[in-house]
Amino acid sequence: MPEYAGDLRGANWAMLCRAIQRTPDEILAMALPDTKHLSARYVSRDDFQYCSDCVEKTPDLVLRHWRFAWSLTCETCGRALAAKYPKVAVSGRLLARADRGAKALKSAVTTNNPARLRRVDLTLHLLAALEIGNLGSLTSGNGRERLMALAAVGVGVTRPIVGATLILRGNYWAVRGLRRAFPQHGRVIERMRALSNDLDQRLPGRRETEHLPEQEEHRTSKSRASESALRAARQAISELGSGADRQALLARADAIWRCSDAVKS
Repeated sequence: MPEYAGDLRGANWAMLCRAIQRTPDEILAMALPDTKHLSARYVSRDDFQYCSDCVEKTPDLVLRHWRFAWSLTCETCGRALAAKYPKVAVSGRLLARADRGAKALKSAVTTNNPARLRRVDLTLHLLAALEIGNLGSLTSGNGRERLMALAAVGVGVTRPIVGATLILRGNYWAVRGLRRAFPQHGRVIERMRALSNDLDQRLPGRRETEHLPEQEEHRTSKSRASESALRAARQAISELGSGADRQALLARADAIWRCSDAVKS
């Protein structure tokens, strides 16, 4: 059964239109958009989420927009879509940030904005390199993993340097992981590392010596610290606005980060 618009390229349109009494444009509008050429997964191949109310009324119902990575609510009834593997308790703040990320993702994909799509792609590769996500996280059946990925996309699309700088601050393993994962972006990584070092000098706190390679315990905590940095960057942008001065954003994010339980631990 064809699901994607590209699956209909070899269809007999005259016969198909007569059979279901629809025009070609109407049929294409019911198919899933082609995003297979993009490295990140924006349209799921599986039913990773659903509307419990709609399914209760119509068993086995599957709606097109449920497959989209940016869909968080049912367009039919307005209720929140449920993940295949329900999320553990998450804060309203994370839900709000995920919602902003979902809107940014939808805008990038539906307008086919190359610059924003590249930022989304790099954000997901960054999560994968730091082992806190992967290229399929946006359509993951794990509710929390998906919300974290959407929230990260919100930062990555609007202020990518801020988010990455906070992650790299004093984090030896993150710097090494990014150099290994993105050798072609060495100059950008060095720029972010320099900004993170400058932040260390302006705002005393965690230092790079805390992440020396011989300290094995930091290998297990790098994911937690990276998630904390992303949360701090998102909160700073939420408080000061995406158009705020970069140094002001970094200063506010650093203050939030240093107060977080993850960094204290």
